[in-house]
Amino acid sequence: MKRILIIDENKMLITLLAKKISNSLGFTVDTAFSFEEAKELLSESKEYLLCFTELNLQDDLRAEILDFLLGKSLRVAVLTANNDNSLKQKCWQKDILAYIYKESNSCVWQMISLIKILEKNQGKKTILAMSKANERNECKKVLNSRLFTVLSCAHGEEALNYFNDNTDAELIICDAKMPVLDARALIMEIKENFPRVGLDFIILGEKDEEGEFLNNNVGEFISKPFDNELFSARLDKFLRNKGTMELLSLFKDLEPQTGAKTSRAFKNEFDDYLKDIAKTNEEFAFAFVRLDDLQGINEEYGSEVSQMMMKAATQEALKAVMGKDLVASLSLDKLCIVLKNRSKEEAMRVFSNICEEIKERSVLVSLDEVFFTVSVGLSFGKAGDSFKELSLKADKALNTAQNSGKDRVEVCF
Repeated sequence: MKRILIIDENKMLITLLAKKISNSLGFTVDTAFSFEEAKELLSESKEYLLCFTELNLQDDLRAEILDFLLGKSLRVAVLTANNDNSLKQKCWQKDILAYIYKESNSCVWQMISLIKILEKNQGKKTILAMSKANERNECKKVLNSRLFTVLSCAHGEEALNYFNDNTDAELIICDAKMPVLDARALIMEIKENFPRVGLDFIILGEKDEEGEFLNNNVGEFISKPFDNELFSARLDKFLRNKGTMELLSLFKDLEPQTGAKTSRAFKNEFDDYLKDIAKTNEEFAFAFVRLDDLQGINEEYGSEVSQMMMKAATQEALKAVMGKDLVASLSLDKLCIVLKNRSKEEAMRVFSNICEEIKERSVLVSLDEVFFTVSVGLSFGKAGDSFKELSLKADKALNTAQNSGKDRVEVCF
């Protein structure tokens, strides 16, 4: 659903906005300069992730366009030069996603941020536990408009049952006070039985309860009473902050020179992977990759050149693997690569291709191209294996490869 619609009479403005969104996010952006053009575009059955619209179009003096778009079950954000508070409140009563004042300096940032939130959270499971049906339904509408898959219930015990059946849920939103099982007991139960990273809580309650929950590592606390505008704003802020923290965490786990995972991050992720496949028959490939003739390279060109070579080799490895696989920098001249759920034949093909691609790479030293090679020591693992025993096998195979001609893949079974 990589398509956005912008409706506004200001052709210069929306052409600029469309270009910024397209360049920043890679979306196709359709533009309409009138109500009639919008109707024509929507008659073509195109599927839009989000529609931004001005309200006061010359051919739509009664601002019917908002009702029309919502009647088409579109997700709509108002984009307007009208900052009148009463108009804003009327729009929020119609289940819009945002009210963006297009003359503000943050207009483009707000548009792009909202698109990112929709795209990132589409289909993610959220459990919503609120005791009052009318409040629950209003919050559910906001979450649905942001494309979450929402499992709603009236109290903490129901929420716990939902989570037992949907442990891939990433967000739980609940009242602080609920019958049967309140938020404190729910959080304690889940954290004790499902200790994992990536699950967040948003608590809804009285202002004087905020400190207790935030001190308990809850992601967000929203004080009651609140309306859809406030709930939407706080939810979006929480999602933006979460995205920022995930990005910072990602960079923290990467070796800055090469983009490979750090040794510590790799071992943590590899341990998690072994736990995940503990009850399966999944097999994987575990390999060490090392520069050939490192000592000679350092003596002739210096360590900076060998580091350039490792960076180039890592880039080729990262291009060759899938997103689920692991590429880690274990030392200045050594990578560890784990190919998940691959046959032996496929793994051999991947590592052979990596060697071939690296052999074609070169680094520039005093305007001269210097070529280099790597060797690969490969072992194959399954549930129950350990990092230590796989490392011993991969090291043995790597030594064989480098003592038998280099630029090759050797296997230790």
